[in-house]
Amino acid sequence: MKHKFTKQLGRVEENLELGLEEKWIYVHYTKGSIEKTACLLKNANKSNEEYLEDFFVENQVSTEMIKEVTQFIKNDASHPDTHWNEFSSFLMKALSLNMVFGIAAAISIYFGYKSGAFLDDRYELYPTFTLIGSFLGIGLGGLTIYSMVQRYFKSSIQKERETENTTDRNDNQHYPVIDVTIDEVRRAVRTFSDKLPKGVYRTILVNDDNSIDFTQIAEFLGGVPSKIFYMSKETYDLFEESEKIIPYEMDMVQKAVDQYVKEHNEYPMLKFDPQHRVNYYQLMQDHYLKKTPETQFYMTDLDGLITHIKPKKKNSSQL
Repeated sequence: MKHKFTKQLGRVEENLELGLEEKWIYVHYTKGSIEKTACLLKNANKSNEEYLEDFFVENQVSTEMIKEVTQFIKNDASHPDTHWNEFSSFLMKALSLNMVFGIAAAISIYFGYKSGAFLDDRYELYPTFTLIGSFLGIGLGGLTIYSMVQRYFKSSIQKERETENTTDRNDNQHYPVIDVTIDEVRRAVRTFSDKLPKGVYRTILVNDDNSIDFTQIAEFLGGVPSKIFYMSKETYDLFEESEKIIPYEMDMVQKAVDQYVKEHNEYPMLKFDPQHRVNYYQLMQDHYLKKTPETQFYMTDLDGLITHIKPKKKNSSQL
C-alpha cells in the first residue's frame, strides 16, 4: 500500500509517494519540475529511515517532508495492530487446544469410570473397579493429551524447519564463477530490467560504490563474473574495473548538469565548442560541483545526457 505526502513550499508543491514492501522501498518524489522515482532494495540490515536517507540528501527533500515521512515510518513500525493480531491468533489457538484437550480428558475419564462402575455392579466389588477404571481413564486421558501435544508441536516445528531450509536453499544458491564480457553483462542487465515491475528501475542492481550486485542477475548470466563491473546510476552506462572512477564522476556531473539546465535553460558548455565538452567552470561557479572531475564528459544529443566518449571529428563532407 502506497502513502502520499504533500507539502507547500511557497509557490512550489512538494509530493512524495512511499511504498514500504518486504524487500524494497518504492519512492516517487516531485518538487516543481523535479521528478525522481527510485526502488531501494533492502539488502542490508538497516532501518527504513536509513535506506531513505541517501535519497533525501540526493534530491534535496525539504526538512518538513523528511520529518513527516520519518514520523509516519516510526508510527507504522510501532502500530499495535500487528501485535494484537499475533496475540489474538495465539489466544484462539490456545483456547482451541484447551478445548480439545479438555474434551479428550473428560471422555477418557468418563469411559474409565463407567467401565469400572459396570464391573463393580456385575461382580459386586464396589468401589474396586470404579477406582481402577477412573485412574485408568485419567492415565489414558493424560497419554492422549501428551500424544496430541507432541504431534502438534512437532508438526509446527517441522514446518518451520522446512521453511527455513527452503529459504536457505534459495538464499545460498551458489553459482559458478565465470568469465564474461561487458556486452554479456549489458544483455543480462537489460533482460533483468525488462522483468522488473512497473516503477522499479535497474538502479537496484547498483551498490553504493557503483559496482553491480551480480547475485540478482546471476541466473541470466549463468554464473557470477570473475571480474567486477560498474554502472552509472544516472545513464546506465557500464564500465570495467579499470574505469571504476568514471561511473562515480558521471553520476556527479550528470546531476549537476540536470540542475544547471533546469535553472538556466541551457547546457553548461562553451558556445561553438565542436566537441560539446561539459564546462566544469560554469558548474563549479554556480556551486553545482564541489570539485573538478578527472574525467572529461561531453554533452550528447539525447536529452541532456552526458558521455565519457570523445565525439569523433566530422569530415568536411559531413559539414
